[in-house]
Amino acid sequence: MEEIIAVGMRQSAGDLLLDPGDIPWVPQADGVWFRPLRISLGPGTWTNLLRVAGQGAVSLHRHAGPVEAWVVGGQWRYLQHDWAARAGSYVYEPAGDVHTLVTLGDEEMITLFSVHGPIEYLGPGGEVAYRETAETKLRRYADFCASRDIQVAPIIS
Repeated sequence: MEEIIAVGMRQSAGDLLLDPGDIPWVPQADGVWFRPLRISLGPGTWTNLLRVAGQGAVSLHRHAGPVEAWVVGGQWRYLQHDWAARAGSYVYEPAGDVHTLVTLGDEEMITLFSVHGPIEYLGPGGEVAYRETAETKLRRYADFCASRDIQVAPIIS
């Protein structure tokens, strides 16, 4: 992890301005990509744009901490809730919330998510199949950049 931090230049607590277009979309799952904007290893938080293709989904998962989201484009819902989020919607998810995200319609959705703690992706029997943390998110981004000879953006705090 230290080699990633060295390449990605750990940022001080000062201001930071990024052009998200300078950061690649990183594959997360089939039809799902993320674009990291800030990863803070100390508290284990991250902020990223999430893009899901039309008719796409983010599998069943549980949040260890709260999550805040702002829908930039498209629309989506959680199978376990009776509401739909559309462009301009703000969503708050409390710690412990369990859900499956699905897009509505054929258009892709893009949402800004601020995640405060690990995400546990659950298998068919409710077991934890994969645990996403600030460290694993950073590693996935850094590995993607290395595989394409792209410099890691200064997103680490």
